[in-house]
Amino acid sequence: MMSNRWLSERIKGLGFSKIREVMGRVEEAKRKGIKITDLSIGRPDFDTPKHIKDAAAKALADGWVHYTASPGTLELREAICRRFQEDHQLKIDPSEIIVTTGAAEAIYIGLMSVLDPGDEVLVPEPMYVYYGGYVFLGGAKCVPVPLKEENQFLLKAEDLEKHITGKTKLLILNFPHNPTGQVLLREDLEAIARVAIRHNILVVADDIYNGMLYDGVEYFPLAKAEGMKERTLIIGSFSKTYAMDGWRIGYLIAPRELIAQTLKLHQHIVSCPNTFVQMGAQAALRSSQDCVRQMVAEFDRRRKKMMSRFDQMGIPYVRPRGAFYIFPSIKKFGLSSGQFVDFLFEKARVAVVPGDAFGPGGEGYVRVSYCAPVEEIEEAMDRVRSALAQLKGW
Repeated sequence: MMSNRWLSERIKGLGFSKIREVMGRVEEAKRKGIKITDLSIGRPDFDTPKHIKDAAAKALADGWVHYTASPGTLELREAICRRFQEDHQLKIDPSEIIVTTGAAEAIYIGLMSVLDPGDEVLVPEPMYVYYGGYVFLGGAKCVPVPLKEENQFLLKAEDLEKHITGKTKLLILNFPHNPTGQVLLREDLEAIARVAIRHNILVVADDIYNGMLYDGVEYFPLAKAEGMKERTLIIGSFSKTYAMDGWRIGYLIAPRELIAQTLKLHQHIVSCPNTFVQMGAQAALRSSQDCVRQMVAEFDRRRKKMMSRFDQMGIPYVRPRGAFYIFPSIKKFGLSSGQFVDFLFEKARVAVVPGDAFGPGGEGYVRVSYCAPVEEIEEAMDRVRSALAQLKGW
């Protein structure tokens, strides 16, 4: 047996993902022949579009099996620039981009390149499950900024400013937001930008759900706000927008001087991104975006169906306008988030994620994903309704 004294304090300080814990329970149940409707997973259930797979397959057939330049192929980085210019009128240069092994690496190398022990990082809470761990690994302190249901789970500049100290170096923004599905509008982002500039704070804009918006909401890149391009690190991913979560490819966009230094850490971790996967990603960006629009339209149909079922059951939630999650309140049932998740798993055979997976501010809520066909959502909600009839507060 391995001695615990061999483990570093660094690794001991990290926790496991509660999302992955739920995924493990679902897989175990399936192996036992128990049918579970999985509304916990945060990934599109669609196949990767054929033209993207074909491009990667052709790259393999053509011998694209060796190293590329560490920051990724110039052609892919140029395609990223072109997409930002066409979609968001934001000018990016290929020298400001590192292609990464998923958005997770982009966040990690970005944070490790700027954080020092003693720094403070502001993170709206509920927060994505790994943010706290990334900050910890950088030797910094994670400072949660509570997102309030009465404010639609949206970050307000005045609330942000209350948490700033002389040690604050960085703010992590994730909108469209995981787990609540909320989206910051341009006026909110511009107010936050003014706070960041006034206090000389860097911002990590984790924008991986920016292609999934509803109700006419438009994505506004924080880097477009006056004075923000030189202090913003943009996190991008192909996982959600193009149903490529298993391909593990994303990117980091940051000021050229920072990217030049961050590249050293990227080289130490992966040397370079996967070659033939880059060819698929390039095809995703350069081809028609109709496949994205079709997926978003289907997600919107599912979103509306799930909202209607929660409305019928009298379970309150803030209307989500992005990503593919709903974050209903389950406080009236008198159970903790973890207990409620266990109850649904056992009694309704439905898997969701406890709100406290996203920090203490998520207690009293659960994250429900609509990454399942409408028919499965309907069946799952029927079973949820029957199960909840056993609880007080119904």
